[in-house]
Formats: sequence, structure tokens, C-alpha cells
Amino acid sequence: MKKILLFAFTICCLSDVFAQQVPLYSQYFDNPFVYNPAYAGLDRFGSVNLSHRIQWQDIDGAPVTTLASVDIPVYDFSSGVGFRIMRDAIGPYQNYKLTSSYAYHRIGRYVDSSILSFGVSLGYNHSRTDFSGLYIRHEGDSKIDNIEGAYNGFELSVGMNYMFKDKFQIGIAIPQMISTGIRAVDNAEYNLALTRHYLISLKCTLKSYDELHYVEPQAMLRYVEGLPFQFDAGMQYTYNQTFWVNAMYRSNFSALFALGFKLHRYRLGIARDFAIGELAGAAGGTTEFVFGYKFAHLGRYKYPSPAGRNSKIRFKKRHPSIPGPLNKKLYMGSPKKFKGRRN
Repeated sequence: MKKILLFAFTICCLSDVFAQQVPLYSQYFDNPFVYNPAYAGLDRFGSVNLSHRIQWQDIDGAPVTTLASVDIPVYDFSSGVGFRIMRDAIGPYQNYKLTSSYAYHRIGRYVDSSILSFGVSLGYNHSRTDFSGLYIRHEGDSKIDNIEGAYNGFELSVGMNYMFKDKFQIGIAIPQMISTGIRAVDNAEYNLALTRHYLISLKCTLKSYDELHYVEPQAMLRYVEGLPFQFDAGMQYTYNQTFWVNAMYRSNFSALFALGFKLHRYRLGIARDFAIGELAGAAGGTTEFVFGYKFAHLGRYKYPSPAGRNSKIRFKKRHPSIPGPLNKKLYMGSPKKFKGRRN
């Protein structure tokens, strides 16, 4: 009986599953790189993030998504690089994606300068659909035959982000903008063609004078070709950059609550989604776990004071807003005296 229900659930959701191949996440504002390649290396820390999402826990074969990502800044080139590997399973359908990203950050000279970022990512997809474990009443149905099997494809995604000092951010991303497609050989009506997504994210940061309390309204507008328009709206409160809670509404889909904490370089978060609308009371909740690790700052470079040898050694912190050794003329002091030696 469970297999029959799973098959019915899968067939009813085929159009949504194959149109919306970019999974939903509940804690993406803590790691926006999962959606937008422009965030690669934007933070002055490199980071590794792992997430595991179990959706609609009362339905057998409902989506289960696992994602690992790493991104690091390349200060000397005002850039960042990143990598993502993802597995998304929905009943008999499984998709594996490997993505590499590059971002360029146009940054002012000061720590609180505004930043304009552009990013691009190239991804490889391997998709597999296997109905062998299910009972199929009408064998030979083209809606089933044309999507069964293994398919491979590539995709190109782009994104941009503008950060006004540390107060406001707006990001635009187009996942799967260009793709070779993951489709059946005969290119029939029902296939695994990749679908273009359009995402706009908004975030405002409000903090107390002592910077102990942060309140951050957040929103995302999402449009997928062939599906209804969707939006997320919520707010996150953070205390001393150590503990945070988040509440968000996802239109016609779910309401979610999340909390997390940071200990030294480690970060742990958990989110719980509650289905609303047609799925309320039938699909069950969704749970998402996130674990993150941030690398230490890169070393400081020291150089002699222009006042002379007897003066104290001065230090320049390594931050994306500060030019690197390739732009020595912008360092204080004489470029000829610049040692470029790590402390």
C-alpha cells in the first residue's frame, strides 16, 4: 500500500519536481552561497557548511536533500571561489549535482565600504529515475517511460549582490540559466529538462549601539517557469553574534522557525517547517540541520613605519577591502620598503 501511495504522490508531483530542481532551504540566509554564486568568498573568512533537510516527514519518499559547500576569499584578486556538492532524492528520483563557482568583488578601501559582487557557476548534473520497486498499473505510459533511466547534463548559473556597507543587501540569482538539459532521448513532452529559476533576495541589518543585538528582516522572491510565483518573508534576531532565532513564512507552502548558536569557529542550526495550505495535516513537518565551520583570518602583513627604523612596526589587517601585495602602492609607507612578510 505504501508503494502505491508513493507512486501516486510521485506522479502528482512530477511537474513540480522536474520544474523546481533547485531545492528549498530554510536557513539559506546564514549561507546565501547555496543559491547565489556572487557570495563566494564575500566573507573575510573561508567557510565549510553542511546541511541535511528531511521534508514532509509523514510521506514516504518525500524529498531528502544533503548539501556540502565550501567557499574561500582570494584577497589579492578581490575574488572568491567556491564548490558545492548536492544530493536530492524524491521517491524513485535522485539527482546529484557538483558545482564550482567564481565571484569578483568590487570593494572600497575601507572596512565598511559598500561591495558589488558578480558570480558565475558551472555545474554537472547526474539524474536517475527508477520505478522498478513500484507497482505500475499501466505499463508503457509515456509519462513514465520518458523519464525513467539515467541522464547527465551541465548548467551555467549567474548571480550578483550589492551590499550597502553593513546595512542592506540585495541579491539576484538565475540558477540553471543555461543548460544542456537532463532529458529523455526522444525529447518527449514529459522529460527531465532543467528549468530556469529567478531569485531575488533582500536583507536589512539593524543593530544596537553596542552591537550586541541584531535584527535582520529578510525576504526572497522566487519565480520558476511554469510554476506560481512564491515569496519568503521573515526576521532573524541575533545576540552577540553567538545565538540566533528566526521565523519565516513561505507563501502557500510552510511557516518555519529556526535557532542556532556559534561556538568559536563552529556553527550549528536547526529549523522546523510546518506545512500549510493543501499539505497541512497530511504531509507532516520538515526538519533541517546545518553545521558550519569558519577558517581563521589570514595572517597580517607587517611593514616598516615611514617614520624610520626606530619606529614601531605597523600592521595591516588582511581584509577584502584592503588591497594586497599586487597593489603595493596603496599601502602606507614606501613600496620599496614593503616586506610582504607574514607575522
